[in-house]
Amino acid sequence: MYNDEEKKTDYENITNRESRFEYSYSGGSEGQYPGSNPRGNNSGGFFRVFLTVALCVVLCFGSGTAGVMYGMKMAEQTAGTSVNPAPSGDSLHNSNPEELLGREEIPYSPYGSAGEDAYAISEVVRMVSDSVVVINATVMVTNGWGGATESSSAGSGVIIHEDGYILTCNHVVEGAKSVTVLLNDGVSQYAAALVGRDEASDLAALKIQPKEEQPLTAAKHGKSGYLVVGEHVVAIGNPLGTLGGTVTDGIISATERVVSTENGKMTLLQTNAAINSGNSGGGLFNLKGELIGIVNAKYAASGVEGLAFAIPIDSAYEVECDLIQYGYVRGIVDHGLVMVEVNASNLQSYRWQYGITEKGLYLVSSKYNSDLKNKDCILSINGISVLTLEDFDRAVESCKVGDVLTVEYKRDGKTYQTTITVQEYVPDQSLVDFS
Repeated sequence: MYNDEEKKTDYENITNRESRFEYSYSGGSEGQYPGSNPRGNNSGGFFRVFLTVALCVVLCFGSGTAGVMYGMKMAEQTAGTSVNPAPSGDSLHNSNPEELLGREEIPYSPYGSAGEDAYAISEVVRMVSDSVVVINATVMVTNGWGGATESSSAGSGVIIHEDGYILTCNHVVEGAKSVTVLLNDGVSQYAAALVGRDEASDLAALKIQPKEEQPLTAAKHGKSGYLVVGEHVVAIGNPLGTLGGTVTDGIISATERVVSTENGKMTLLQTNAAINSGNSGGGLFNLKGELIGIVNAKYAASGVEGLAFAIPIDSAYEVECDLIQYGYVRGIVDHGLVMVEVNASNLQSYRWQYGITEKGLYLVSSKYNSDLKNKDCILSINGISVLTLEDFDRAVESCKVGDVLTVEYKRDGKTYQTTITVQEYVPDQSLVDFS
């Protein structure tokens, strides 16, 4: 454990470089994130069309090739095999996920999460490799001319219960029309249903319908909080979207590395195990064969090697329990405000397009308060001055569902005040279906 100042330094050291922190999956949907957060947080805008087009031009070109290559390879590997149908309805959720997952209390050991009874890497692989699966998502990718085309993206997942529950990364399945799961035998394919997903934690839960004659192998949860720097770990996943079941090993390089992603800052495990596109959603295991992380990213730049990251299983556990029980993460606040930050670097663009002449935080939309209007300048939240999105995040970071926010804002040169009651974020439940 280390203090907040050290975490802040880590974050600044990474984000001040050229941005090369990227999710580790392969194919068509890479980089496709919506212009605004569905929780109403801090992005998007009355300039959304301009930004969306810019992002598509920069990020979509080249993504199709990996998807096509992956699709061809999958066709070769699974030709002639049938796809087992996905589960549906009430079978997707469970009212007692803690009992379902059966996470055991693990005694603390100064030797790390595996304790003194570490196995050889080959034995760990024998124990857990069948719990790691290939995930193939069919996505719609927007091209530079405003049209959409169907493509494929590839990732990994970990079976967390024999009933067919699979944990993966949200960015692997976000925006998918359909998802299929390929078991470690390289032949058995299952259509998957989306149980739930969470953007902030970058986690998603899927479910497949197992066959009686082919029982599934589930990974056992470990305790990532017991990991120590230097502890050996094993990563298993689907690099390049074509090499399912690939095993790499390394050590834990840091236990609480704060890095920046498309969805904000995350505190992740850092490892030097080799991670490539397609590994996202795969498992990071200790030498006791316990799942201690979900691989989700790497730092890619010329001359940089061995900087890979995984979501700690301790924090993932709380999310997966909510996803399995409710389909979304409970207790997440939704203030309903979508805003854009106008600063020195973009002020001129906003002046030309929208007539905005001052730097500040401007409203795009407000879900729970009709007093606020598009292009209102937000001045303060509960008396705390806000000029940037970061200021706003700090002002609301401690608020809870049911709290009342006092919002001071400016319109046409006049200052006004209003209030917003913070709601619980509940995603569109239609997201449970890939259709």
